[in-house]
Amino acid sequence: METTNTIAAINETTGLAPAAGGVVMLETALIDPNPANPRRDVGDMGELADSIRAQGIRQNLLVVPAPEGRFTLVIGHRRLAGAKLAGLERVPAVVAELDEREQRELMLVENSQRTDLTVVEEADGYQRLLDLGSSVEEAARKTGRSVSLVRRRLKVAAIDDDMRSHVGAAQLSIEDWETIADYEAWPDLQERLAKAAGGRNWNMAVREAKTERKWREWLASARVALAGLDIEPIEEELSETGRYSCPEGLRALERHTSGDIGEAVAEWREEHDGGDPVVGIRALTWGRAVVFYREVDEQAEAEAKREREERFAAEREERERAEAPARGFADASRELRLTFVSHLMELKGQPKGMGRAVALLASRFTLDVLTEGFSQWNSNADDIWASLTQSVEATSGDDGDGDFDPLRVSGEAMIKRDPARAALGLLVAAAEDAIGWKTWRDPEAIDRHAAPLYEALDALGYRQSESESDALNGSLIPSGDDGSDTSEAEALEEDAEPRETPEEGSSEADESDDAGEVGEVGEVVQAE
Repeated sequence: METTNTIAAINETTGLAPAAGGVVMLETALIDPNPANPRRDVGDMGELADSIRAQGIRQNLLVVPAPEGRFTLVIGHRRLAGAKLAGLERVPAVVAELDEREQRELMLVENSQRTDLTVVEEADGYQRLLDLGSSVEEAARKTGRSVSLVRRRLKVAAIDDDMRSHVGAAQLSIEDWETIADYEAWPDLQERLAKAAGGRNWNMAVREAKTERKWREWLASARVALAGLDIEPIEEELSETGRYSCPEGLRALERHTSGDIGEAVAEWREEHDGGDPVVGIRALTWGRAVVFYREVDEQAEAEAKREREERFAAEREERERAEAPARGFADASRELRLTFVSHLMELKGQPKGMGRAVALLASRFTLDVLTEGFSQWNSNADDIWASLTQSVEATSGDDGDGDFDPLRVSGEAMIKRDPARAALGLLVAAAEDAIGWKTWRDPEAIDRHAAPLYEALDALGYRQSESESDALNGSLIPSGDDGSDTSEAEALEEDAEPRETPEEGSSEADESDDAGEVGEVGEVVQAE
C-alpha cells in the first residue's frame, strides 16, 4: 500500500472535503469489514437502521486505506451494517494509517467493552495480538485488562475449532470454557465435556472427567517411578469374560490405585529381603490398578485351595463389577444433591417450594418412624448435616462433661435462628442417611427412600441429570443374582486377595465385606 493513501490524497481522489476533525464522507460500497474483527456476528440491525434513518450516524467510523481505492473498517462494524440497511450511500469516517497490530488492538478494546461479545470472540482477539508479536503484558496494557484476565482468555483460545463445534450454540461462562480448556492433554475427556456443556449433565460430566484425569495422572507418575527403579511392568489385558486374571505363576499381594509407588516398592523390598515385586498394570475398565505379585511354585500349591481361590476371585470380581456402577453413582449423585441443598441453606430468603419440600420429607420421615422405628446405629447423619451447614458459624456448647453432640448443638442453634431452614436441613440429612449405594440396586429401597427425596428436591427446583433419572427408573437394579452373598468367598477373602488399605473416610472403609484401595483414589471408574 502506497503512503500516498493519506487523508489529503483520499480527499483529492474522491473529491470529498474533510469535515471538522479530519472526517470524510466515504461511500459505503468502498468500505469492507475487517476480517480480524473479534465480533463474528453484528446481531439484529433493525432498530439501529431505524435510528440511523431518523438521526443519521452520530459517531464516525474509523477506517484504514486498502488497495484499489478501497478502505478496511476498524471501528464501527455495526454502524456500517445499519447504514447499509438504512439505505445510506455515504458515511462519516476518519481515515488513519494503522498497522495490523494496531488495528486489532483498537478492535479488541472497542468490542471488549460490549456485553454481547462472547468469551470465545474475546479470547481469539487476544490470541491474534500474540500472533502479531504482542506479549501478554502488552496486550493487557493496551486493552486495559489485567494480565490474569488475558491469560484466562488465552486458555480458551487454545481450544481448537473441532472441539468448539461440539459446544454448538450454548452460551458458556468463562469458568465453563476454562474447565474445557483444562483438558487439552486429554482430547477424549475434553470432547466429552464439550458435548455436555450447557446441558443438565454438565456437573456430572465435570466430576467424571476429574476422576478420570486423576487416575490417568497418577498412573503416568507410577510408570515414571517404576522406570526409575528399572522395573518393567506387565501390561495386563482383559480376558474374554471382561475380567482381569492373575498371570500364570504369580500371586497378587498388593493392589494400588494411588499413592507413591516408589515408596511402595521400598516397603516391599524391606519385607521381601531386597527383592522386587513383579508388577502388573491394569489400565482399563473397572478393575484398573497397579498390582504387586510374587512368584509362586504352582506344584507346591494345593490343588483344592487353588481352585477355591480362583473361584472366589472370580466371584468377588464379578460382584465388584456388578456393584461398581451403583457405588460410583451413589457418591456422585449425593455430592450433587448436597451441593444443591447447601446453596439453599446459605440463601437469605426462603427458597421457593420450601414449604412443600419440608412437608413431603416430614411426612415420609414420620411414616417411617411410626411403621419401622428409627435407629442411629451406623448413622452418617452428623457428617451429612455438617456438609449442609459448613458455611454456618459453628456453636461450641461443650460443657466438658463428655456428652457434647455436635449435631444436636448445631441443630438446636439453627432451630432458634431459622426453624424452617433447620427443618429442611435436618430432614434432608435424615433422608440422605437412608440412601446408600445398595439403595440403587433395590427397587423397594428406591421407592421408599430415594424417590421421596427427589420429589422434595424437585419442589425446590433441583434439576435431575439423565443418570439420576435413569437410576430412579431402575437402571442400576441387577437383572439377576450379583453374587454378593457368598459365604465361601468371605471365608477365603483374607487368604486369597491382595493386601489393601481402605481410604480414611471412604465409603469402602465402612463396609465390612469390602477391601479398600491403597492410597487416596480408592474408587473404581467405569470405562466408557
